[in-house]
Amino acid sequence: MCAPRALAAASQHATALRNAGLVRTTRIGIAVLHSLTPLGRALLAGEPPAPLG
Repeated sequence: MCAPRALAAASQHATALRNAGLVRTTRIGIAVLHSLTPLGRALLAGEPPAPLG
């Protein structure tokens, strides 16, 4: 089990990634699944992001 501080830090990091458009978050029961967005996937692959619009 994680310490409360570790859970809070992970939540804050996930929020920052979600706000930047790099991950999306889905709740499944009590579980939370974080997955990459196309932008997040492109940046991790070292590819230029697709233009907006």
